[in-house]
Amino acid sequence: MTGLSDFFVRREQKGKGMSDTIRVLIVEDIPTDAELMEYELQNAGMNFSVQRVKTEEAYISALSAFLPDVILSDYSLPAFDGITALRLKLERAPDTPFIFVTGALGEELAIDLLKQGATDYILKNRLARLPVAVSRALREVEERKEHQLAQATLRTTEELLRKVATAIEQTAESIMVTNTDGKVEYINPALTRITGYAEDDILGREFTLLRSDRHPRSFYDSIWQTVNSGNPWKGRLVRKRKDGSVYDIEETISPVKDRSGVVVNYVFVGRDVTEQIRLEEQLRHALKMEAVGTLAGGIAHDFNNMLSVIILNAELARDDVHGRPRINIEEIISASQRAADLVKQILTFSRKSDHEKNALNLTPLVKETYKLLRSTLPVTIEMQLEMKAASDTIMGDPSEVQQVLMNLATNAYHAMLEKGGRLLISLSDRTFETRQTLPHASMEPGRYVVLSVTDTGCGISEEVKTRIFEPFFTTKKPGQGTGLGLAVVYGIVQSHGAAVTVDSAVGRGSTFTVFFPALEDIAEAGSQKRGIMPMGSERLLVVDDEPSVVKATAETLQRLGYKVTTATSGAEAWKLFRFAPEGFDLIITDAVMPEMTGMTLAQRILEVRPDVPIILFTGFSENLSSEDVKAAGIREFLLKPFPKHQLAETVRRVLVGTNSTR
Repeated sequence: MTGLSDFFVRREQKGKGMSDTIRVLIVEDIPTDAELMEYELQNAGMNFSVQRVKTEEAYISALSAFLPDVILSDYSLPAFDGITALRLKLERAPDTPFIFVTGALGEELAIDLLKQGATDYILKNRLARLPVAVSRALREVEERKEHQLAQATLRTTEELLRKVATAIEQTAESIMVTNTDGKVEYINPALTRITGYAEDDILGREFTLLRSDRHPRSFYDSIWQTVNSGNPWKGRLVRKRKDGSVYDIEETISPVKDRSGVVVNYVFVGRDVTEQIRLEEQLRHALKMEAVGTLAGGIAHDFNNMLSVIILNAELARDDVHGRPRINIEEIISASQRAADLVKQILTFSRKSDHEKNALNLTPLVKETYKLLRSTLPVTIEMQLEMKAASDTIMGDPSEVQQVLMNLATNAYHAMLEKGGRLLISLSDRTFETRQTLPHASMEPGRYVVLSVTDTGCGISEEVKTRIFEPFFTTKKPGQGTGLGLAVVYGIVQSHGAAVTVDSAVGRGSTFTVFFPALEDIAEAGSQKRGIMPMGSERLLVVDDEPSVVKATAETLQRLGYKVTTATSGAEAWKLFRFAPEGFDLIITDAVMPEMTGMTLAQRILEVRPDVPIILFTGFSENLSSEDVKAAGIREFLLKPFPKHQLAETVRRVLVGTNSTR
């Protein structure tokens, strides 16, 4: 406590000691009596200076100018009296000792003067007592000052302790004090709030009841090795609440020593950082996803270029063969399209791509995804597919719907990871009437296409079920999942105007059901049923810095009847166009090219021929959108890889639209 005492004790300089010069004010009209007083003081060895007064005016002046340490006053003077002198002293110098020195004084009067404030009285025929009385009076003044200072220091210290106690009681940090045996002697309200333990639950018990099983014995040994060496330990650890749940805490454990340096207590000061760690984890995941997105954006252009070459050449080869080879080529095309969808999923997940929703038949997509899952999940998972939907058309994006099914199936697999089990994927349709109870509050009466995934795994508790769709929430061990799978499912379901429900209990598996609003019967859903491939005979200029893309695109268009000129750079294309501006009916150019980009080439061409239609295509460009492209005067914007029918339909649509406006 030395530091605390030093902080608050601001001691004033002590009054004059016996070795200092004592200022003595004598109120006496007889000089010889005054001299006798001085003689007695001097004879006692006192070091003093003296001033004599015999009038009230001189007395008042001396009180303020001479500042006496003691006043020796006669009781009766011709022009003044001791009672008045005492009264003035009490008003102007209340702490200065006042001793009556008089010839005769009755006992009753002496007692009355002492009651009025006199320090003592000495009879003139007994002046030998004067030095003792003066010394005692000065000592009493000194002791009184010291007592007053001690009282002031005590009041200040008590006020500080009240403030410290209030701060400890109201702080958000948990505080616990134990003895050297580890028995809890004090906890503040914050620790009660964080842990759920009341004072009666924990006082007198060992603090180790707050330990969790998240740290090995060696971890705690290292903590106490530090503390027992006399140093505080600071770090993060996981504590256990009264209900058995755990929380993360940033804690400082310090030894408390007495004045002799012996440890008498330990104090634990902690800050609950559970929410902070959760946010830090979310930030790490967000940064990780941003890195994935950046990587995906970096490779998407080149990867989609390669997929364009594969798909277009495979389609060209498919047109040239029959029988078994044609089936093999169909598998190549299908796999390439899945790869293209995978790139879209990654770009969408990293918010670098938006998906458009069109009429979509779910049956082919569910069957294809089921095959993919069957080839990837272990044999310990028994898989079953039920296709009972009479009508399966929704408004949706195929890659996003497939991601929903993949994530739900993966979640089911993790629930059966230890013991295996059965995974059932079902597609059906269902109509809800107006008065019928709906499975989800966001749903409205009507017809729905119902996709469900059922597992026989460990099941989900009611507590977990309420948080299962939260981003980054996971019950898996570190390294087994990000906590994003079901959150992504929820986001995609919401974006499709659909609803998802969970039916589960611990020990009896889970069923996730997605209700997609159904479209009325549509003869053709997107490109799943197509007519004759549109053809033409116009003159086209195809531009791409990737020769294999130029070759595959040109050959595809040539087989559709078009006359195609090619260029492998923006500069080469500009040279060809500038030489014969009227020699082309349509320009098809890549957006991302070195030296001269597709947008720059398009701008130059449109300056010369504003009527020429231009199609811009790209593997990926974060800085381009279809709206920006069309605002620049470009007719269409195609994302690679594109199949033959999409290229054919886009080219024909642009050319027909151009001819109709001329």
